[in-house]
This record gives sequence, structure tokens and C-alpha cells, in this order.
Amino acid sequence: MPRSSRRTSTPVATRGGGADRPTHLARNVLLLLPAAVALWLAVAPVYNRMLVNGGELLLHLGESPNQTRVYLREGRYAMVVRHDVSGGQRFVAELTLADLHFNLILLVALFLAPPGVPWARRWRRLGLAALAGLAFHLALIVFRIESVYALELGEWSARHYGPVARNFWGLGKHLLDLPLKLGLPLLLWATFYLRLVLPARPEAAA
Repeated sequence: MPRSSRRTSTPVATRGGGADRPTHLARNVLLLLPAAVALWLAVAPVYNRMLVNGGELLLHLGESPNQTRVYLREGRYAMVVRHDVSGGQRFVAELTLADLHFNLILLVALFLAPPGVPWARRWRRLGLAALAGLAFHLALIVFRIESVYALELGEWSARHYGPVARNFWGLGKHLLDLPLKLGLPLLLWATFYLRLVLPARPEAAA
């Protein structure tokens, strides 16, 4: 009597899964952090110039005539001057630009760390994430400067910014500068790579 062959279903890990992926990812991030810091330091002078010039252009969109000038000082500070405060040109704020974009260090390490992903794809996705980061940092520098205008210039602020505008710029600055800035690298990474660390779905062999 022929024996009926019975196949037992055994779970097969899907491609890209694996319980050790999160461990390998965390290890790679730690190993890549020194290189990420070095890359950040190398591009910071150019990036600072882009933020200063781009931030000034964005501020001018809401001014007529243009009153704000943003100067790059010592390659790492944004010096903000307005021409209509106290009857003439006045220095109103100075921002340390590294405080705005130090989260790029974690962004670089996270995007270069995923195990099992081709390097070309890692760099391509890092480039896309960096563009999103640049847009965020431009918005952040605008909110930082506008919050100074709205809240820190005494009578001039009260004359030019109403309660709604003061709340908008003040609250927006705090949201962008704390939770969103710190969470941005993780949010962008999850957009591209969240499936990498999710448990693999078992597939029954046919």
C-alpha cells in the first residue's frame, strides 16, 4: 500500500526579515556615528550658507519692503538685522546654526546603517531624506527669527504682531525646535525602512 506523502508546513522567513535585524541595525548605527559626525562637520560650512541665504529669502516673502538681513558670521552663526526697528538698522538676534541641524548626524547614521540594503540604495534614500531635512531646517530658521520679532522686541513686537501671530510663531518655534527636530531623523527613517525591523510574516510552503 503506497504511503501517502504528507508535507508539513514550515514557516519561511520573508526576505528582509529576521529577528536579529534590529540588533544589527543598532550596532551599525553606533559604528557609523563617528563617520556621520565627520560628514556633518565637512558639509556644515556650505549647509550654514544655504540656511542663511534661504532663510532670508523666505522671510522676504512676508515683508514689503524687505527689512531683514541675515548674515553668516564666522561660518557658524546667523546674525539677524532689521532696518525698521528703533528708527533704523538694528541687530536683533544671533542663532547658532549647528543647533538647528545637528540632527543630521543621526539622520546620516540611520540611513547608512540598514543591514542587507545595497549601498547605492542607502545613499539614494539618504539624499532624499537630506532634502526633506533641508526644507525642515529652512522652516525652523524662519520660525526662530519670526518668534524673536513677535515676542522679544518689546513695543515694536506689540505693534506689529497681534495675539494670534505671537502664539503662532511662538508655539510653532517650540514645536519645531524640540520634538519635531529631535524626532525628524526617526520619522524619515521609518518612512523608508520601518518594514526592515517589523517581524517577518511567516509564509506556508506550498
